Amino acid sequence: MDWSILPFTGEAMRFCTEERTLKSFCRAMGNIAITEVQGDRVHAFIAGTGPVTAFWHRKHQVLVNFYRFALARGYVSISPLPKVVPKPPLAFVPHIYSHDELRRLLEATASCDNNSHSNIESDTFRTLILLLYGAGLRISEALALTLADVNLSAGILNIQASKFYKTRLVPLSPDLTCVLSIYATKREIRHPSYPEASFFVFPHGKSAYSTLRRAHI
Repeated sequence: MDWSILPFTGEAMRFCTEERTLKSFCRAMGNIAITEVQGDRVHAFIAGTGPVTAFWHRKHQVLVNFYRFALARGYVSISPLPKVVPKPPLAFVPHIYSHDELRRLLEATASCDNNSHSNIESDTFRTLILLLYGAGLRISEALALTLADVNLSAGILNIQASKFYKTRLVPLSPDLTCVLSIYATKREIRHPSYPEASFFVFPHGKSAYSTLRRAHI
């Protein structure tokens, strides 16, 4: 598709923030004139694969704005966009664990020690759950912690910058600090040869990060 008829200047500047979607649409349609774009191909581009998600509606809205522009300036006489728009998916509602649910979840970690397929010790799993619950960390942030990031004497975690988030300090409650201190002591006894490794480690001494991430825990 030739985009030279719609330069991203002047009135078309409002499309600049959606440039990636429009370029993807252009690649999907191929090297054809805008008047040759067929509705079924537009529908396929918006639908993608799998169920309808919020991304369906974001792509649809970008193309609604695009074709409104094209219609107003006579580049097309009809819009190929779908006439029926599915309802957006329900917004995610976070679940707040009750104390009883948390207790049962922690008790279940004991099964790790009796499971031949488990690569993580029960107290490691238990400490990880308490850290996620007590400090409100993302799973990737907790698994990426190193010993240098965990300042138990000050009760502070240093969460390193990631692709989307800046480095920040997270204070710990006295109870959570105590839990992490107990785990750190056990870790030092079990894995003394990994002083600079991840805070959470497996029995063989390797970082817990990659395996748990692959398991989507």
